[in-house]
Amino acid sequence: MKGAFILTAMFVGAFPGSIAADTAAAACSVEGEVVHWVADYCMASIGTDDEIAASDCIDRERRLVFHDECAAKLHYKRAMCELAVKHGARAGPVADCAADRSFMGHTVRNRGVGN
Repeated sequence: MKGAFILTAMFVGAFPGSIAADTAAAACSVEGEVVHWVADYCMASIGTDDEIAASDCIDRERRLVFHDECAAKLHYKRAMCELAVKHGARAGPVADCAADRSFMGHTVRNRGVGN
């Protein structure tokens, strides 16, 4: 439990916010925080709900640079769609999934249920 707290604290420090970032995030078609998309993608890609087990992936993904937070969330949403389609949890082309505003991924946050 202590490790999860430390990992969460590292995430918060790694993604500082600002009013400009909050305004840009509000205009983004993908809801949520980038850090949650990163963690969910990594946990889904290795098939676990354990953030500690996914920490190597999370560290690697945190090093990627995006134009802004929305671009990062779009990237991870598409990656989650690719995983969902690959594993048969979602039918159809990845592009359709990525364009679906109601799809929030098969994540730990929503108990693995993609909308």
